[in-house]
Amino acid sequence: MIKIMTLKTLAIYVVLLSTIKYSNSRRHWFFGKSSVVCYDDIGCFDKGSPFYDMPDRPISYLPDTRDQVGTKFLLNTRQNPTHYQQLKTNDLSTITGSFFDPSLETKIMTHGFMESGNVWWLEDMMTEFLNNGNFNVIRVGWGPGARELYGQSSANTRIVGAEISYLLDKFKELYGYTADKVHVIGHSLGAHVAGYAGERQLNPKLGRITGMDPAGPYFEGMDIVVRLDPTDATFVDIIHTDTDPIYTFGYGIYVPVGHMDFYPNGGFEQTGCDQGLVSGLITEGGIYDAGVQYVACNHVRSYEYFTESINTKCPFRAYECTSKGYGKSGYEHFSRGECFDGSDGVRLGLDSIKHKPVGSTANVIYYLETVGKSSYCGYNFKFEVFVDDPGWIKSSTEKGSLYVTLMGYKDQSQRILLTKKSQDLKPGESYTFVAASDVDPGALSGVLFEWEYDPDWYKPWDWDVWTNPEIYVHQIIITNGEDSKSVVMCGAKEDKIKANEDVVALFPVTNCDNFI
Repeated sequence: MIKIMTLKTLAIYVVLLSTIKYSNSRRHWFFGKSSVVCYDDIGCFDKGSPFYDMPDRPISYLPDTRDQVGTKFLLNTRQNPTHYQQLKTNDLSTITGSFFDPSLETKIMTHGFMESGNVWWLEDMMTEFLNNGNFNVIRVGWGPGARELYGQSSANTRIVGAEISYLLDKFKELYGYTADKVHVIGHSLGAHVAGYAGERQLNPKLGRITGMDPAGPYFEGMDIVVRLDPTDATFVDIIHTDTDPIYTFGYGIYVPVGHMDFYPNGGFEQTGCDQGLVSGLITEGGIYDAGVQYVACNHVRSYEYFTESINTKCPFRAYECTSKGYGKSGYEHFSRGECFDGSDGVRLGLDSIKHKPVGSTANVIYYLETVGKSSYCGYNFKFEVFVDDPGWIKSSTEKGSLYVTLMGYKDQSQRILLTKKSQDLKPGESYTFVAASDVDPGALSGVLFEWEYDPDWYKPWDWDVWTNPEIYVHQIIITNGEDSKSVVMCGAKEDKIKANEDVVALFPVTNCDNFI
């Protein structure tokens, strides 16, 4: 533990020190010295405790000026779905003369580090919202403040949050419009922007905040005054997709910070994010988007999941697993099917508010599996695979990867990988996995089963050049995560399944009375 903490602290210091800018007319940095700046309309900001904290934020910055941050509000409605109107709090005619409709709910969306209000994914999300319903949709751009070095950009989020709150004050002044009709959605640093906006709206509170992989560096381990937390809105839902530590290039916050905290694929390594830069160029079609996917694929999946959730017919079903904890250990419990407790699950994304926890309950943990390419939403199934010990022949433990293909009366799935890593397969043991199908197969008629042998590299006599080992599997039980119904599939008990062959084993639906 000491060694791990030392590495973590060292990595944080390296990141923080790389963001130092020496004092000039624009900004200051310091180690603990008190300092305050104040701006008309939005108040004062200091860089003392809790914004200065050892070891998580040993360098504290004052925010840049309002002009330097450059916050802009870009309004689209169904009256102007393609050409935005800019709203300015210092020119109320831009609000009263706009298509802003005080009878509608408002969706406010904001980007994170190194982006702007015209970034493609914000435009895509805006379009999805307008296709979904009649909303005021406001994109918040703060590109100049977001393109500073990371430490300064983190401080600038406080200005952006204050500007959003001030805009809401103007809506209330002009129309009697209240914050409970507002949903703020933010990615990375933008998630903490939403928190800063929400903490200023108290009577009533913001209706909702959605944090899409809230930034971890400068915020992990900090006081709730510094980061997004459940008190910032009536409902706060979080999608965690990149929670590995910063020293292994994880950008998102690890701890739960909402009423509902979703950890797709465990919240750290997203399915399909293992392709290289060349593969990214092929699938993304451009060097910028391919580069983003290559460097920060896990981090950006959070806004891709949320955007997809707005209008998808796929349920994006997630399963509560709070008692098992969060992070990799909790995810291991989920992957073994321990959170399929008969519940039909809840929906990740836009509709998660339909499942808001009762009262002040917070930090409720949910897991789900996704598929590796857009559309990312999948249908979660639990698979129990029984490896037989035939008795009449000596069999040994083998190691490899397991695959299934679901055959249903509605559709057939793609080839589904069950094993996250190479799995020991011991005769007489059963193994449970949770995995996602890209389609809803409907009522199952059968399953195709196959496996790939994975010999140890240091045992050349076991390499598949020389051998294709065999295992015996006669029974697979499959539980549908949509309705918790299980079906049992059986093959011939005496048939062996050879590794690394194109021929796969068919397990039809049967009652398997002779085997259970």
